[in-house]
Amino acid sequence: MTIGISGAGAGHSPLRTGPSAKANAAAAFEQILESFKKAAAQTPEERVREAVLKKHDISEADYSRLPPEKREAIDREVAAAVKQLHERKTGVPAGETPYALVSKLLG
Repeated sequence: MTIGISGAGAGHSPLRTGPSAKANAAAAFEQILESFKKAAAQTPEERVREAVLKKHDISEADYSRLPPEKREAIDREVAAAVKQLHERKTGVPAGETPYALVSKLLG
């Protein structure tokens, strides 16, 4: 008794190859590369701002059309996030200068 699977999935490979698959892969790679270049060119503060705007599901254009009190609220959230980022990266509380820290340590 022999069991064959010659008809199952004939012509339908889960891994597509060929010119169109290569073009799609190249396009996807270029899109990922451009996203990386954009993020790498931004300052940490710019990335924080972008993340806060994304969290609120608004674009820069939407932000510019917000009433002043809503823009101020978002600006405060961005400032707090930047402060938190600074403290996490440096271990130094925002507003503390190296001189003030040394003075505290040495008394």
